Amino acid sequence: MVSPALRHILVALIFLLCSTHSVHASIISGKPIFDRAQHGDVNAQSYVAHLYATGNGVKQDYSKAKYWYQRIVDHENADAKIVAHANLLLGIMYNTGKGTDRSYQKAMTCYKVAASQGYFDAHISIGHLYAQGLGVQQDLDKALYWWELAQKEGHPKAASLVLLLKKEMTNKANRMKG
Repeated sequence: MVSPALRHILVALIFLLCSTHSVHASIISGKPIFDRAQHGDVNAQSYVAHLYATGNGVKQDYSKAKYWYQRIVDHENADAKIVAHANLLLGIMYNTGKGTDRSYQKAMTCYKVAASQGYFDAHISIGHLYAQGLGVQQDLDKALYWWELAQKEGHPKAASLVLLLKKEMTNKANRMKG
């Protein structure tokens, strides 16, 4: 799930790329953007990773998307928000096993980095891992904590998740009583 802020950044980046190079050269063959990515331009790396993740203008390849997102994460001077976004997407890839071996522990690590930079989709994902006990001991209180953080920030799915989890926790407590 792409946040509205990131969507605006991607649209601006696409506009910038299309205005400086022909659409064919930048998006279809991708030579200038790929060259910039190879030479360490993290904005270009993010764009190339997105192209591979979506199959937009290139053959979809999650392994290549992971490679580019990892380059961003490993880049010493990358903007924190770009690194956070790359971590969010790496977390999703580890969580789903797309482009890499499935690892809920690695997904959690990536999500926590993204969450520390204010990516509330990461809060939702961390809550899911705790709620389902994936890579961590199942802990509904921790799931609720992460989802409530996202709810306070207005994440569109958080309120319903909080409500459902509170209901489940209440039902579980009632079953234990009697």
